[in-house]
Amino acid sequence: MSRVSLPPGVPASVPALLQRLTADDPGTPRLTWYAADHARSGERVELSARVLSTWVAKTANLLEEEFDVGPGARVGLALPTHWRTLVLQLAVWSTGAGVLLVDEAAELPAVDVLVAAAPDVLRRSASAGTDTVAVSLAPLARDFGAELPDGVLDYARTITGYGDHHSPLAPPQPGDPALVAGGRTVAHADLLVGALAAGAAWSIGVRLLTAAGPADVVTSALAAWVRAGSVVLVPELAVLDEHVRATERVTQVQPA
Repeated sequence: MSRVSLPPGVPASVPALLQRLTADDPGTPRLTWYAADHARSGERVELSARVLSTWVAKTANLLEEEFDVGPGARVGLALPTHWRTLVLQLAVWSTGAGVLLVDEAAELPAVDVLVAAAPDVLRRSASAGTDTVAVSLAPLARDFGAELPDGVLDYARTITGYGDHHSPLAPPQPGDPALVAGGRTVAHADLLVGALAAGAAWSIGVRLLTAAGPADVVTSALAAWVRAGSVVLVPELAVLDEHVRATERVTQVQPA
């Protein structure tokens, strides 16, 4: 099957897109997160292009150095809509591996590494002998915050020790799976093609408000970034009232 080519000037891969965003304006906010209880807790996280790229690089280096993740590997993510989930997806793609979204309530699939936040999922994964990473979703977490099963890596405790820059050991093949979710598969070569198509009606520099989950990153975050835009990510749209939306200068809401 023939593939659609990206127009000239559009980055050819997710790592190249992150490099472009950082080179164009490293200090511009590219990802802003509001927690579900923002009205009470005030939890808001904002990542500039440089900071986002640094988080992605550190996470990609962790995956490669600890678990030999690279092209052909499958990394399971059992995580909700969250800024750390998005960082992990970008990091997996930066290594050339694929993301498999995991239903916490179902039998855990065979993956090379499983990343999760729920203690029960971490326990089941470790018991099955799968390389497992525990991610705390608490703000400013320095560790998981609870006792972990033997052999489970604590993401928050270890991530700071990895390098701020990442170079993949090998690129993926164009047809290699990048995202497997809900019975559909997106290949690495189709990530930015799909993103460009999804945001075709949006303005350059779009400021996107979205509650899209990990399965829809191609049509949300990547679609905004490929148009030199930025993302306001929330677990549900009702988290932000009209005043906060105006303060964030949102220009596009998804779904409209």
